[in-house]
Amino acid sequence: MKRRFFMVLLTVAFIGSLLAASLEAQPFFGRKMMGRGPGLGAELLKDALQLTPEQEKKLEEFRKARLNEAKSYWEKMGKLREDLRKLLQDSKADEKKVNSLIDEISKLKAERMKAQFKNKKEWEKIFTPEQLKKLEEYRQDFRLKRELLGGPRGRMDMRLMPRRYWGLGGWCWR
Repeated sequence: MKRRFFMVLLTVAFIGSLLAASLEAQPFFGRKMMGRGPGLGAELLKDALQLTPEQEKKLEEFRKARLNEAKSYWEKMGKLREDLRKLLQDSKADEKKVNSLIDEISKLKAERMKAQFKNKKEWEKIFTPEQLKKLEEYRQDFRLKRELLGGPRGRMDMRLMPRRYWGLGGWCWR
């Protein structure tokens, strides 16, 4: 009798621990759920702006081109930073080489910023004036919500949150 009771208790504890572990798992949303490509916000915005199939196609092509540009930028930047890191660790490094790498990094950043501005103007050509107005309204709403949640970067201040929301290593979403 005791053995049977112990087995039932052990089974219930095992099932309970599995259930608790599954409840603590991260929920699937945003890019994790959608994989690579536009996230859930892009789908909602597409519906709100009532994009035509032609506009959707142009936006997808635009997105792919910008992703390729970004990938190229980060590959170049990573290589330059790694080279600079190696030079800075070397006590006998040539000052001219270090300065030239710093200049290259600055030039690459400036080119990236100019491209982002140019891309924004090209991106806006895809939409109608009404859609651009609606898009700007959504952006204002988003900025307001982000600032209400924790300042310009949208981070919530841990000091304002109850302690029960803090994890062992700092903030955690529970």
